[in-house]
Amino acid sequence: MVIPTYNERENLEELIIRINNALKGFKYEVVVVDDNSPDGTAELAEELSRRYPIKVVRRPGKLGLASAVLDGVRACSGGLIVVMDADLQHPPELIPKMVYEALNGYDLVIASRYVEGGTISGWGIHRRLISRVAILLAKLLIPRARGVKDPISGYFLFRREVVSSVMNDLSPRGFKILLELLVKGRYSKVAEVPYEFRVRLRGRSKLGLGELIDYVVSLINLTPYLRLIKYLIVGAVGTAVNLGALYLLRYMLSVEHFIASAAAIEASIISNFVLHEHWTFRDRRAGKWVFRLVKFHGSTLAAVVVQYITSQALHYGLGVESVLAQLTGIVIGFAVNYALSNRYVWSGSHEC
Repeated sequence: MVIPTYNERENLEELIIRINNALKGFKYEVVVVDDNSPDGTAELAEELSRRYPIKVVRRPGKLGLASAVLDGVRACSGGLIVVMDADLQHPPELIPKMVYEALNGYDLVIASRYVEGGTISGWGIHRRLISRVAILLAKLLIPRARGVKDPISGYFLFRREVVSSVMNDLSPRGFKILLELLVKGRYSKVAEVPYEFRVRLRGRSKLGLGELIDYVVSLINLTPYLRLIKYLIVGAVGTAVNLGALYLLRYMLSVEHFIASAAAIEASIISNFVLHEHWTFRDRRAGKWVFRLVKFHGSTLAAVVVQYITSQALHYGLGVESVLAQLTGIVIGFAVNYALSNRYVWSGSHEC
C-alpha cells in the first residue's frame, strides 16, 4: 500500500491498525510517503514500523500527492499496489475485495463512489457538484475514462505491470493520479468495487483552489484533443480578425463586399498561420517557415473556397447580411481547414 501523507499524525495509527486487521493472512507492506509534515507524521510512521511492516519515505517538502504516489511505487516491492489516503475516508477493509478482483484477472481495480452500492456520506451540495463536474470534464476530455464511473477516485489497486514500462512517461500534478494511469497505463481490464466514502473526522481537507486548478491543467495535458482545442482557440482569434477586417473595409471604408471578404480572409489566414506556427503546431515545425506558409495557403484553399462561396451565395443569393454570411462560411470551412493543416502543413516532415 502506498499512502501519501501530510499532517496525518492523528489518523495514521488507526489506519495502520485497521490495515493490519483487514490483511491478516496476507503478506503486505505499507509505504508511507511523507512530505515533511510538521506534525510529526513521519516520526510516528517510523515508530509504528517497529510493530508493522512499514517503510517510510521522507521527502524534503510538500511536493504534491501525485508525485508522492510515484515515489511510493518506486519504493514498493509488491506486485499488487494499492493507493489510498491516510485520512480514513478510504476504508482499508475493502482491500481484500480489491485484491480478489485483481486475482481474477483485472489489471486496475478502482474503489468507486458512483457504481451501484457506492455512497458518499457527509458531503454538501457544493462538494458533490464539484465532484460531478470534475467527472464530467474527465469523460469529455479523456476517452479512456468514459467507461469508468469514478475516474477521479483516490483509492485504487493496480498491477505493477500497469506502470512498470511507463514510469518515465508519468508526469502527474495535483491529486488525481488515477487519470494519469488511465491514459498512460498498460492495462486491459478494469473493475470497480463500491464503497462508502465518509467525511473526514480529524485533520483538514487538502482540497482547495490550487488543487482544482491543477486538476484542470492535468486534464488539458492528458487530453488527446489538446491540439484541436488550440486550433479552436486560434480559429476564434482568426474569426475575430476576419470579421473585424471585413467590418473595417465594408462599413468604414465602403469597400465592395467581394473585395472586402477576400481581404478579410487573407488577414485571418496570416493571423492563424502565425499562431499555429508558434503555438498549435510548435512541436511539429520542420524546414523553413516560408515553405509552411506557402503550404498553409495551398492546404487551406479548399476551406477558403468553401468559405468564400458560402459567403457570396448567402449574401448575394439569399440577401444575408455581410458579417453573418461570412461567419457561416467560416464555420463550414473549419473542419476542412483543420484536417488539411494537421495532415499536410505541420506534419513534421522536412519536405518542401
